[in-house]
Amino acid sequence: MTALRLIADDLTGALDAAAQFVGLGGAIHCLWGEAALAADPKTLPLRATLDASTREGSAETAAERAAAMAPALSGLAFRKLDSLLRGHEAVEIAATFKAGSLPHAIIAPAFPAQGRATRGGRQFFLRDGEWHDTGVDLAARLGALGIPVTLAKPGDKAPDGVSLWDAETEADLAAIVEAGRSLPGAVLWCGTAGLAGALAGSPPPKPDLPGPVLGLFGTDHPVTTAQLAAAGPALLRLPEHAADKPARITAHLERHGAAMVVADLPPGLPRAEAAARIEACLAAAIEGLPRPGTLVVAGGETLRGLADYLGAASLAVDGQLLPGVPTSRLVGGRWDGVRVVSKSGAFGAITLLRDLAAPTSSEAMP
Repeated sequence: MTALRLIADDLTGALDAAAQFVGLGGAIHCLWGEAALAADPKTLPLRATLDASTREGSAETAAERAAAMAPALSGLAFRKLDSLLRGHEAVEIAATFKAGSLPHAIIAPAFPAQGRATRGGRQFFLRDGEWHDTGVDLAARLGALGIPVTLAKPGDKAPDGVSLWDAETEADLAAIVEAGRSLPGAVLWCGTAGLAGALAGSPPPKPDLPGPVLGLFGTDHPVTTAQLAAAGPALLRLPEHAADKPARITAHLERHGAAMVVADLPPGLPRAEAAARIEACLAAAIEGLPRPGTLVVAGGETLRGLADYLGAASLAVDGQLLPGVPTSRLVGGRWDGVRVVSKSGAFGAITLLRDLAAPTSSEAMP
């Protein structure tokens, strides 16, 4: 089996990209925190994805971690990019490319399934039927870091060195993969789950979701907020200072078969304070709570905090419900083996959580 190593700047992105490769050889282990930062390339699982956790940090930290983690890349080496190019993408690509001693890098950040396209080397996103420029000139940023970039489009021969590719469709991404595989020597593939899917060439499996379904939400992103509001009777707003949080959740699960739990905090809190209070609220909520059949989480920070609190050592990525909604299982800890469904706070149709709250075969998902 060929080695597969992925590095991402946040946990949801790491899971999302890894899910695309599950059909090629089974589950892929995802590590975060110290286990990811200090990973020994010789002892890592053959198929592994690492969360560098650099999305919200400084550019300096991002560069340091990217360089330190680059030796872990082997076999099919993949650097996950945010589809809106948020974070420190140029810094991390440059540091990874230099430290990894790879002769080529193919950069293709388009993600057609989520309305992300690359045109003239610039990233665009679709909103309300119109295309918008993210304003990020990735080639210029890489050039400023000493990495010359060749702009390319589907149908071109892959150039030596680093190239940034236009793409708008799945067929475009498939053509880019074909071109990149013709290059002599190792390639650093840089892109979203869209490029990962093109490299895999086969769809990921779609596991069933056993009930009861417990959703825990710490993100305040408007998309997830709207999804929670549309979740119907599964929604449970949990008062921050309630002493009986586990009992409330248990009763809700027994009554509805699902509980989409959100911490009910006062409005206007500073972001850092709100995050700390949400984490404390959710930790108290699951203390002593019986293990659910399926755990649904939005946001990488929330998922990482919950996994650490539960004592999990890793997540075994084993499929995908929808593009942008990977599935995994907790490995180790109190909820060892529990099915996990994750997504970024910014992703999904307004009915997503309502659909997940119906614990049936995953085939019922739209």
